Amino acid sequence: MPGTDPIPERFRAEIARFFEDNSRWLFCHARLRAAREPEAGASQESAEDLLQDTFEAAARQWETVRELGEGQQRAWLLTTLSNKGKSQVRRRVALNRKQPELRHRYQPAPVDTERQALSALALARASEVIDRLPGMQRRIALMKWSEHMKHSEIAAVLGCSENSVAVQVSKIRRKLIAGLGAYHPFASDDGGGAG
Repeated sequence: MPGTDPIPERFRAEIARFFEDNSRWLFCHARLRAAREPEAGASQESAEDLLQDTFEAAARQWETVRELGEGQQRAWLLTTLSNKGKSQVRRRVALNRKQPELRHRYQPAPVDTERQALSALALARASEVIDRLPGMQRRIALMKWSEHMKHSEIAAVLGCSENSVAVQVSKIRRKLIAGLGAYHPFASDDGGGAG
């Protein structure tokens, strides 16, 4: 992935000196740029981000930047800082434009008290129905819906075939539906989950 390669050891000292020699004056330019661009947020943090992005770009292209004269290096830094600043503004403007859509998309669904009450009733009734099942069916129901085990796992525990488990799950599901009446959550369940 571009930009993730570490800086070669032979350039580290050079890049560190380059940063020390140029960071103060470039930071002043970054602060001025942030102050001129209200969309960028005239903050110390924005200026620091611009400075870091600019020096990261220099480090990634150091073999080219190091061959430039001092004046050309400073011009390169200023041009890169300006381009990074413009990109930062574009990202923030795009984010601000998308903010209402994002807020709408990710806000929590309104609480549905009636649905929660019906779910609680269905859960209580399902528990009663399961408690009244014969021993083996009760055990299968608990493994399937409480422990979320697959039919193959249940069969391995019980020492029977997956088909036997599937037949029992189908019988249990019918008993649950009959016991839950209007509250049953399996109305649209096609009996899947045999895995």
